[in-house]
Amino acid sequence: MLVGASAAQAQEKIELAAADSADRIIVTGTRRAERTVAESSVPVDVVSANDLSSSTPSPDLNDKLARLIPSFNVQRLPTYDGAAFVRPATLRGLSPDQTLVLINGKRRHRSAYISTPQHGEQAVDLAQIPQIALSRIEVLRDGASAQYGSDAIAGVINLLLEDTPGFSFDAQAGQYYKGDGESYQVAGRAGIALGDRGVISLSGEYSALGETDRGAAVQKIGQPSVKAWKIFGNAKYALTEGVELYGFGNFNRTRSKNDFNYRDPDGAIYARSFYQNNPPFLYPDYNLSDIYPDGFTPIFAATSRDSSLVAGLRGQISETLNWDVSGRYGRNRIGYEIWDTINASLGPDSPTSFNAGSQIQTEFAANADFTWLFDAGLFRPISISFGGEWRKERYQIKAGDEAAYIVGPLSDLPPGSNGFPSPTPDQAGKWSRNSRAAYLDIDIDFTERFNVGGALRFEDFDDFGSTWNYKFSGRYKATPWLSLRGAVSSGFHAPTVGQQNLTSTTQGPDPNNPPPAPQVIQTNGLIPSTNPIAVAVGGKPLVPEKATSYSAGFVLTPASGLTLSLDYYRIKIRNRLGLTSTLNLTEEQRDALVAQGVSQAAQLSTFRFFINGYDTRTQGVDLVASYTTRAGPGQLSLTAAYNYNKSKLTDGDPKIVNANLVQEVEYRLPHHTGNIGADYQIGRFGVASRVRYFSAFTDALPFFAPEDNQRFGSEVFVDLSASYAVTEAVKLTVGAENLFSNYPDRYTGGLYAQGLRYPSYRPYEADGGRYYARISAIF
Repeated sequence: MLVGASAAQAQEKIELAAADSADRIIVTGTRRAERTVAESSVPVDVVSANDLSSSTPSPDLNDKLARLIPSFNVQRLPTYDGAAFVRPATLRGLSPDQTLVLINGKRRHRSAYISTPQHGEQAVDLAQIPQIALSRIEVLRDGASAQYGSDAIAGVINLLLEDTPGFSFDAQAGQYYKGDGESYQVAGRAGIALGDRGVISLSGEYSALGETDRGAAVQKIGQPSVKAWKIFGNAKYALTEGVELYGFGNFNRTRSKNDFNYRDPDGAIYARSFYQNNPPFLYPDYNLSDIYPDGFTPIFAATSRDSSLVAGLRGQISETLNWDVSGRYGRNRIGYEIWDTINASLGPDSPTSFNAGSQIQTEFAANADFTWLFDAGLFRPISISFGGEWRKERYQIKAGDEAAYIVGPLSDLPPGSNGFPSPTPDQAGKWSRNSRAAYLDIDIDFTERFNVGGALRFEDFDDFGSTWNYKFSGRYKATPWLSLRGAVSSGFHAPTVGQQNLTSTTQGPDPNNPPPAPQVIQTNGLIPSTNPIAVAVGGKPLVPEKATSYSAGFVLTPASGLTLSLDYYRIKIRNRLGLTSTLNLTEEQRDALVAQGVSQAAQLSTFRFFINGYDTRTQGVDLVASYTTRAGPGQLSLTAAYNYNKSKLTDGDPKIVNANLVQEVEYRLPHHTGNIGADYQIGRFGVASRVRYFSAFTDALPFFAPEDNQRFGSEVFVDLSASYAVTEAVKLTVGAENLFSNYPDRYTGGLYAQGLRYPSYRPYEADGGRYYARISAIF
């Protein structure tokens, strides 16, 4: 049922949605206004507001999509710096930044977070989008760079905002069976008609999620605590009969925090204080154990401020020529804090809480799009779309407190805020680039049964040149109930400004020279690939990742209410971006660079940088089915979805390709995922259940030898909920997610001693079952 609808209204909507699922009009992957799901030449999933609200009690849109689309995975990384808060989400097993995210067909700005604990991805943070603001989501599972530009290698996620008059409200509370992870959420939307000319819609959501602890040591290991409020606005207004003004935007604030890794009192940070025969020269009475006698666990926090604004005009020049001109602004700022820690090199002068700096991503764009319907005497007029785009991206790093990065007088103890040092002023900066694009997109229905499409796009970037991309697709309706489809396309992902310019260094004791030996402090850096130090060992300017995609499949609609689709895909990616292994300069290289004035060469003990370092091949199968029928006095809706996905690393540069990377690319995600859902409605009552399946995967940790990384077995999770329409406007729902409180296998190796019970790079939560209650209303 749509949230809070009356029993009669909800039942009618379910019947229509299920029976006509193949006939839903889509706007993603096509610029022809009347194209439906069944008529699409490539697979498109339509996720309704009902699907989103009933999929999971989590307010995170990543979790909702992961429940509904088997080829979409989102990981939980509890102790991996900013990745604990901005979670990596993947489509078809590819990198998070190889999926393009749109809102109302307009490109969404990226998060400021660059995931350096993994391979340096910089992607959109879907958790910033409140579900109540959405009418539906369309997921295009096919390459679409020729239509939309950079990043659309794995596919496109298009979020469609609700723009109808009306009011809705949603309140929810829940808790895990273990008694932690309390969650509270309140959301509302008001859509107000502007006479008969338009609508203005305002949505808001506040959520508070408590932390969970499934660790086995003194620190908490689980989900972070999160408090967030999100505001989205969406409006349209007809200025004249043929011209409409529209706009939408958001302003959000999210604050997350969790425990960092525990610091043992016998560890290196305490070492100098333990040297009884060599006390600190400047502070002979200083001992860190006086402050943290039992060791300490830093508390790490991030505050994300996210805002955007899109405004435009659209209309008709004639009955056959439509136009749309728009401008876009987006900004994401993430500020980091860490406390209950210390800058050991400052001795007793060190504070215990720090501002650890911030990262900012800002984007501007202008678009002009036109669609011309040309009548050539075929079944439908030929749809010819063309247009252009200008885009500016800017990335900024700001230093935090001086005490969070400075090397103090006790220079043989770790400097900076321990756990997460701030960038230094030398590493801070602001960088930007411009790009321009033009495209042509043609859609031809030669007959009622036979359709072909083609697209060509040119993009030029002022930092690494230009790229051409193409797409050809076709669909043949062999019978009234069977359609065959397929596509071939090229794609690309442009390295981001942040990936090209990020500099980050950390300092700490040499792990090969542990106490009680005198400590040697190492400086380890992440530097741009064009830095002279990187160039000395083969660093080059970054270039776009290139892809070639093939897909083929069919759609079956053999009976009313029954739809089934099967699609095979194969994606080859060249020049994939990644971070090199840890590198060192030879003495000859170091001396030569210092002589050239590159003083940083004398400071860095080790370093890494981004490189276009390897090629991969990903192939798989998507199976999606739905069926709705009368069952006794009620109506039964069944859904099933399955994905097989396997990637292979086919070639690579030895600076980046090693056995760990091979294992991560090929085995870190399950090869098989699937779910089966059932929804039964009878009068005012409804019951919904979902069974989720994940096959085995390997927790590929880069600091372990591949043979020591543990393989975790397959898992099944069951969700169950029941609802009751109290009135025509109000509905109550109670449910349990992971009803039988299933957990993944436990660690059996050394990480268990560090407090990790469950896999670190897991494709699902490991917190057991949780129950929740929700009240919804719509007027």
